[in-house]
Amino acid sequence: MVELFEYTTATWTCWLLVFTRISGAMMVLPIFSSSVIPMRIKTAIAALIALCVAPIALSSSTGGGTLEMGQLIATPLAGAVSICGELAIGWVLGATAAILMWGAHLGGQLIGQDSGLAFGQVVDPTTGQSNTPTSTLMTIFAGLVFLALEGHRLVILALCGSFDSVPPGSIGKILLTGIPVETATEVTREIGGQTWLLGLQIAFPASVALLVTTIGLGILARMIPEMNVFAVGFAVRTGVGMLALFMTLPFIADLFGVVVNTGLEGSQLILDRIGGS
Repeated sequence: MVELFEYTTATWTCWLLVFTRISGAMMVLPIFSSSVIPMRIKTAIAALIALCVAPIALSSSTGGGTLEMGQLIATPLAGAVSICGELAIGWVLGATAAILMWGAHLGGQLIGQDSGLAFGQVVDPTTGQSNTPTSTLMTIFAGLVFLALEGHRLVILALCGSFDSVPPGSIGKILLTGIPVETATEVTREIGGQTWLLGLQIAFPASVALLVTTIGLGILARMIPEMNVFAVGFAVRTGVGMLALFMTLPFIADLFGVVVNTGLEGSQLILDRIGGS
């Protein structure tokens, strides 16, 4: 910690890069990215974590980007690339954990559309967006599972450990040494695909139950033409959708646990590929 308070260009540049990566992760991390938490609190948390991690990253790096901190500052273009690169790395690492919340929100939206609860869309005061009741329910449930699995602690530990695989300032070496980096296309495609896969897995049981209910209502309408299928079907579909959702919640919780573990493993694979190991 004494090294951090030595007013050297390399020390404070390292702290800035560490702070930028952690801030990028805070933008999308579950719980931490919630708009309920004031921005000042998020900034203070990121600065405090960076204050603890920066001396370790600076002292443990051997031949990495931290050895060229002075060059990064002396070269504005390289410094800008380093800062943007750290922000992008942090966002990607946070996105591997945010797949849990995005998938839960998508699954809730699909269930709400099928069950008719989408008619109850209201504006969420925390996000300013309109959400169905089922998407709000699934998002809250995903957040509780994430906390119960100690995902917040594991994600922060993985984020702090990321500086061993990819030292601060490594992205800035592109202009200094010409080291190529992997394109973000594959990572973006994988994150989007996993989000859709999780959402479909969450909504699949309820969607199948609602499809069978719709077919049954159609047959019943042909048998009893006098019945108001729209009025009866709306209540029936809503009840079946909520029943199927609550019956599958234990299995969804297990699925969330798998997603959290897979996200942590995926973030390490991404770091290994960026670090060239």
